Amino acid sequence: MSLPKITVVGSGQFGTALAKVASFTGKYRVSMLTRSEDVEVCVNQIRRNPTIYTEFKLHPNIIATRDTDEALKDTTMIIGCLPAQITPKWLEENKDKIPLDVPFVNCAKGMIVEKEMFMSQWVEKLFDGKMKYCMLSGPSFAEEMMREFPTLVVVASKDQKVAEYVQTALSSKFFRCYTQEDVIGVEVAGALKNVIAIGAGLLEGFGFGYNTISGLISVGSAEIQKFATIYKANPRTFFGLAGIGDLMLTGFGKLSRNRTFGSRIAKGEKLDYILENSPTVEGLPTLNVVMKYIESHDINCPIIKVIYAVVHGKLNKEQAMEKLMLRPARAEEFDYGVSEIGKE
Repeated sequence: MSLPKITVVGSGQFGTALAKVASFTGKYRVSMLTRSEDVEVCVNQIRRNPTIYTEFKLHPNIIATRDTDEALKDTTMIIGCLPAQITPKWLEENKDKIPLDVPFVNCAKGMIVEKEMFMSQWVEKLFDGKMKYCMLSGPSFAEEMMREFPTLVVVASKDQKVAEYVQTALSSKFFRCYTQEDVIGVEVAGALKNVIAIGAGLLEGFGFGYNTISGLISVGSAEIQKFATIYKANPRTFFGLAGIGDLMLTGFGKLSRNRTFGSRIAKGEKLDYILENSPTVEGLPTLNVVMKYIESHDINCPIIKVIYAVVHGKLNKEQAMEKLMLRPARAEEFDYGVSEIGKE
């Protein structure tokens, strides 16, 4: 009798890492859906992804395919590892092929620019609330997962049994899953930590040190919580793995693409050039959408506003620091609820 199957959509950094996670215990066979013929051939013949992490040999239970029907056939779980701006298109194109009786685990962190929604909101609309949707998030660099460094994440679902199913399937001696129910909170945390990470990169590129970056990350966490009041997220989420855990990793970690992007901007590289010659930077499209919401809902998020202005060439280093450091003095507050909206 064949092993139960898990489908991983995407063969990039996180797709490859999640395929490893799903195959690690040997209890599942993994179908990794890819667009690349080279990836399909190399994974199946020499057990390596020729485009990323070539030094790591993959588990023999992982089979790569370019055939969506084959990837989804008889699957017990779908793990989506495409970027946030690509995932909605894939879901729309394959709406009639995706089985709704198995969990769909989204790993993309960001707001959907065209829809101005988080993924759970779009999925709810697209599938009439019938998809068993989960959000996987937390401090999890793909390269460190490939190296089997102990990694802790959270799986959020409105259905506790679905979250527990995913937890049981993916947990191993190096990958530990926790469950919770605040799906939108986990999505907000995962998306906006990329925005704050861009800010951390800007500070690093400007030549500042840990004092400055730590301050930005701390107050940036507060701004994320303020933004989350729009969606009535659980404030506790932002003190957990998906919140401060992922924010610290992305803000300080040198493997962070968003942090690297911010650093390159600060050092004078042009935005268009970076976007044309770099991996996906999830934080940039999210930053642009978040700015609309901040302005339309009158939320006081000075750090996010300054990050936006610097990235788009509207403020230089000196102007940005003056705008943040010379704001009117006020007390530190910890109640980032509705009372904070519009407050200076």
